[in-house]
Amino acid sequence: MKKFFVIMIAVVLFGMWTWTQAQTVDEIVQKYAKAMGGADKIEAIKTLKLEGKFMRQGMEAPLTMWAKHPNMIKMEIDIGGQKMITAYDGKTGWMINPFSGSTEPSEMSKEQTENMSGSADMVNDPLVDYKKKGHKIELIGKEDMEGTEVFKLKLTKKNNKVSTLYLDTENCIILKTSETRKMAGQEIKNDVLFGDYKPVAGVMMPHSLETYANDQSIGALTIDSFEPNIKLEDDLFKMPKVEKKEEEKK
Repeated sequence: MKKFFVIMIAVVLFGMWTWTQAQTVDEIVQKYAKAMGGADKIEAIKTLKLEGKFMRQGMEAPLTMWAKHPNMIKMEIDIGGQKMITAYDGKTGWMINPFSGSTEPSEMSKEQTENMSGSADMVNDPLVDYKKKGHKIELIGKEDMEGTEVFKLKLTKKNNKVSTLYLDTENCIILKTSETRKMAGQEIKNDVLFGDYKPVAGVMMPHSLETYANDQSIGALTIDSFEPNIKLEDDLFKMPKVEKKEEEKK
């Protein structure tokens, strides 16, 4: 009887802990949505165009990015007068890389496509209505991030992609994301730091991003402008057809 009583107490306490954590996660997400401008305004953005500059080791490269709900994205970056394009149309990832010796579009590898598709939902905030979207969020705890106390959340998306989000405890704005990606057959820890938040169509958007791979700086992106809810045709994201050369037609 005593053993049964102890077990029942453990079950109740575990249930209370689970309920408390679930409530805490939902409270954090609600506070986050409010701080960002409100769930309605966040979900109202269906397309987005941004222009900015990518900087690395003194080099500055103009960059333009387009995104469309739910999972289309295209990025064009001008490096020394040559344009490099990467895109994902919801099914196929493709690129034009003049530095590979060809200006023709080509499909990405499976690994590259998975990485690209993971970034394609930039206008589909995974925290807002995360349960309806099939995602899971766990509160790992709190920690200090360079003098700022942050909530540490584990986000597991519907496609089983896992990332860690760091939100400052005072404002519940995302300061950092961290995830592991496969690149060239190797697992790389990819961190992104977000800053300089400003309102765009009533939603707070970061205008400064710094990217790290295995704790080494890759570069920084400064965003000059956002254009939300502009008309973007699906064809913008699809890979152009490669025309056969004359010798191949014969």
